[in-house]
Amino acid sequence: MSQDFQPTAIQQELVTLATNVDLIRRFRYNDADYEVLARELVPAVETVTAELTAILDRIEEHYRVDDHGDADVGPIDGAMVAELCMMSRQELGERLTRLTGLTSESDGLDIITRSMALLGTLRRTAVAVENSLADQAEVRRRLRSKGELDLLLEIRATAVQIAQALGVKEPTAAELSGRLRDVGGILAELIGRDLYWELPASERTAVHDLQGRILLWVGGGDGFDSISGRHLWRALRGLAGALIKVNERGELIEYDRSIIRMAHSTLFGRGNPPPQVSASLLKQLRRIAGRDSGIDRLLIAGASASTEWEEPLQRLREAL
Repeated sequence: MSQDFQPTAIQQELVTLATNVDLIRRFRYNDADYEVLARELVPAVETVTAELTAILDRIEEHYRVDDHGDADVGPIDGAMVAELCMMSRQELGERLTRLTGLTSESDGLDIITRSMALLGTLRRTAVAVENSLADQAEVRRRLRSKGELDLLLEIRATAVQIAQALGVKEPTAAELSGRLRDVGGILAELIGRDLYWELPASERTAVHDLQGRILLWVGGGDGFDSISGRHLWRALRGLAGALIKVNERGELIEYDRSIIRMAHSTLFGRGNPPPQVSASLLKQLRRIAGRDSGIDRLLIAGASASTEWEEPLQRLREAL
């Protein structure tokens, strides 16, 4: 095994690589020519993949089982780190081969989407390897991977944000422009976030297409009339409805159930309830926005009287 192998130095390389991946993924691709960006993006992905592959090679070589069958053993087996690197390198190679195998006739947006997906894999790999390396070497982890629950909460929060900007009732002609502009801003911000690339392909396409339609309508290219605007408003309501379906995921159901039971027990589980919901508890309840329309109304109104929360919390506790 290499004697000059320094885990902390390699950690820094992985942190730098993850940072570079984040910078690439945050590029405002929707403002660029798809075909031009696709041609520029693939070489960038190739470069980052090569950098990560080189790091994986060095880590694997260091922790590979030696000729006597002994492995470097720390809090986790060094051989496990080596195997993780080997399997990751193989997966990245296969994914990159499929990406670079796309022809010049391939759709530019499809190439961009595949490139961004591979960049996401590169970052997750960097996080997993850095964490394993840190554990083996008994040093502090430097990277954190966003968990599935965090992603689901972000998607739901975005759905709620869109729905609130649109409003429940169909807007009047005077209200229409303001609401569509607000949602356009939300979608533009979403496209600039890593979260966008974690959405299912169908919803990612819908976000992109609807953002384009909003820009066209606001700019007068779609007539700028209330009829086409209302069609767009309904389509955006459909997008919010598709995003909010994350509520059906088991991880989110369990998470919401725990908050609801905790809130109900805190307020109504010990005799006389406190007159007010504490600020810290309201902060927790805001995490379940989008689960129940009654609770959403209380959150929007900033309701803090405990009596207002008893019925919706009890109802939702029984429903979940």
